[in-house]
Amino acid sequence: MTTTHSNRTPIDYEREMNRSQFEAVSSGAGPVLVIAGAGSGKTRTIVYRVAWLVDHGVDPTSILLLTFTRKASQEMLGRAIRLLDDRVALVSGGTFHSVGASILRKYSRFIDLDASFTILDQSDSHDALDIARKEIRPPIEDMKAFPKPRTISEIIGRSLGTGNSIQEVIGRRCPHFESFGADIERIREFYEDFKKSHHSVDYDDLLTRSIELIETNDGVRRDICNRWSHILVDEYQDTNRLQARMVRLLADGHDNVMAVGDDSQSIYSFRGADFNNIMRFSELFSGARIIKLEENFRSVQPILDVANGIIQGAESGFHKRLFSEKKNGAKPMLARPFSEKEQSLLILRIVNELRQHGIPLNDVAVLFRAGFHSFDLEAELTKVRCPYVKYGGFKFVESAHIKDAIAHLRVISNKNDKISWARILKLIPHVGDKTSQTLANVFSKVGELEDLATVLPKGKKYSDSVENLINSINEISRMDGNLPEKIDSLNHFLTPYLQAAYDNYPKRLRELDQLAQMSAPYKSLVEFLNDVAIEPPEREIDEDWEGNTEKLVLSTIHSAKGLEWGTVILIWATEGKIPSPMSLGDPDDLEEERRLIYVAVTRAKDRLVIVVPQTTYDRRLGVIPTTTSRFIDEIPVDQFETH
Repeated sequence: MTTTHSNRTPIDYEREMNRSQFEAVSSGAGPVLVIAGAGSGKTRTIVYRVAWLVDHGVDPTSILLLTFTRKASQEMLGRAIRLLDDRVALVSGGTFHSVGASILRKYSRFIDLDASFTILDQSDSHDALDIARKEIRPPIEDMKAFPKPRTISEIIGRSLGTGNSIQEVIGRRCPHFESFGADIERIREFYEDFKKSHHSVDYDDLLTRSIELIETNDGVRRDICNRWSHILVDEYQDTNRLQARMVRLLADGHDNVMAVGDDSQSIYSFRGADFNNIMRFSELFSGARIIKLEENFRSVQPILDVANGIIQGAESGFHKRLFSEKKNGAKPMLARPFSEKEQSLLILRIVNELRQHGIPLNDVAVLFRAGFHSFDLEAELTKVRCPYVKYGGFKFVESAHIKDAIAHLRVISNKNDKISWARILKLIPHVGDKTSQTLANVFSKVGELEDLATVLPKGKKYSDSVENLINSINEISRMDGNLPEKIDSLNHFLTPYLQAAYDNYPKRLRELDQLAQMSAPYKSLVEFLNDVAIEPPEREIDEDWEGNTEKLVLSTIHSAKGLEWGTVILIWATEGKIPSPMSLGDPDDLEEERRLIYVAVTRAKDRLVIVVPQTTYDRRLGVIPTTTSRFIDEIPVDQFETH
């Protein structure tokens, strides 16, 4: 079907799309849920749907495109303008929060909100919460152990987004703060009063208050629903409870909603996304049509066969089977190196082989479940000076707490390391930049570690704390135990500092534990520090990499969603890594782990390598065998090339 309302060549929608895409794009009035499988042209379908509506007489000012980022809506509408004409520029596009803000600005008088209200950004919100935690009465008894404003904001926001109580959110996301639930409830009440008295709203209010406005005022609801007669929603599987509620309210009276998403790629529950929103779409919108996009334009069929095998074992979801016209690709490789070290060396060999065949580094991605899963690989890449970039968490040696621990180890290894002395001294209360530099100058010139106490100034506010540091360094340096035991002792010393400095200290403690684990194969502290603590500058890249400005991509699976590479290497595909141990007690969490590995696999276009080390090293238990991730174990072995 071709149409045109400009001097441009008419768009042949049916010819330019496959059957399912055209069915979605040309669907008539009423609710439609488009289940867009990985690589199936989701964005293209939305762009053509916008053009179709405008091209078929729908007033562009009555179309609303809801996305999760402003950039996404701008890019989609820009493509639709280029596809059709400038009428598309009149389509409203934005995030849920920006739409909420526009509604509140126009109708604020109906909910006793000043039209000139201020929108608090995250920094403003954290400042207000900090005031609240300091001023509530009776005062908080243990302020040192109390969560910081950023964490309080996340807890309150998660409570609003999920509909769970403050105590439920704490119990699930940060159980080490369970004793503070009642205090955080009091802070929330104080914070709400603070915003009201200052004519302010925060990001969460942009949703909650606009929903309140639409729900409680029939005239406002009719006005808004008449304004936008067609609503499109991108990434519907990532919506939370409030966002799904807003979509339902905005479509009241016409139900002309097209929600596009993929239940199999719902992996953001930690941000409050609710998998059930997409599964219950037909309950919210009676009579909804469900259209599946299953033709994949990204990957070769052997990769899709593995992806299909992973997702077909899901407990719930829309049944779909991805297929591709690229039938003749290579089978995915299933590699079983003996250890983590051999896993890292295998990846280096694969990357070198790909480069010899003209594959650039930046078309190769190594994916993993958690940031610390790549630490050993990072050490090996550093040794051979292979350039890489990491997404999803800091590079191992860039994390502040890891830098702090390594600085302590450097001082133990080399008492004259002035830079490391200055870093660790600044962790002590009442020691600032000037004092740390002065003490570092003195300490770095002392003959033996045992003599440090003799040059420590007495009677200062920091004297006792610095003396405790000196004693700990001396004690660890004299230990007869192996390197992991020394690092364990250091981690025990650093624990109070982490608890005081970071609300997510349990995670950081686990990463320090990983540092001790990584040290197990090393015979000396010097050798260990050489491998993991020194990041060579770019100009020292080995001549093997000279002239290659690309970088190997290392990424958590969460950060890789929406991206694609010619070659994807999934590491640590074992039980205890993916699925994560923390997911095993909750069926919903376990199902999300399945979707996570599905997302990882479907990032690959031409080559997929899944690596399952046969063993892992536990410094308490020694070398222990691993088992293949249950999600990979379900796939028939004949779908893989084995290595």
